Amino acid sequence: MKQLILIGLLGVITSILPTKCISNQTMDDNRKYLDEARVSIGKFESEKEPERLREAYLALENVNPAKERKRKMREIIRAECLNTWLTLIQAMDNYLDPAFNPDQEIQLLIQPPPTSKGVIYPPGADPELIDDPVARAEYKKAIEENQGKIFAYRMQTYLLRLEQQIIPAAKAFILGSYTSSPTDQAELNSAIEKMIKEYSRQEELKIKNIYSRP
Repeated sequence: MKQLILIGLLGVITSILPTKCISNQTMDDNRKYLDEARVSIGKFESEKEPERLREAYLALENVNPAKERKRKMREIIRAECLNTWLTLIQAMDNYLDPAFNPDQEIQLLIQPPPTSKGVIYPPGADPELIDDPVARAEYKKAIEENQGKIFAYRMQTYLLRLEQQIIPAAKAFILGSYTSSPTDQAELNSAIEKMIKEYSRQEELKIKNIYSRP
């Protein structure tokens, strides 16, 4: 009799353990991806490398609050994920230039001035080849300014591509995680209005406007 009771208890314990392990693993996975996204956003701010924003967006797509077994934990993960999505969007918006023209012509290399002897070097030549110190200094300045233009062009074209991926993904998270209930709407709209600067972007992310668009 004692053996039967012991076997029964072991069976109950065995059936409970996997559920706890799955619950803890889900929470750990969500935390892991949230942390990865936050780190990538921080790296973008310091490196100004838009690839970090793509890494953050991909990490956030792996966060799934619905897999949390406890309601309180689902709500916590949902709120943290929303805040991280909004942080990502604002980091992107901070560098998006609304006046950017993707069709503008960009020089890859600058034509150096002729030397005092009339020698003309090809574009991108070493400034030290220019013997006139004034012309050399102007050439160096032109190179630096052009490098800035190239960096800005690359940044803007990359951000525009990312915007086309990040915004739909953020909307999908919002629609999948928040309902039209007053409580959900209050939490969602408060976070959006607090963390997103541009009014047009705020409106774009609110559920009532997401539903109203084709």
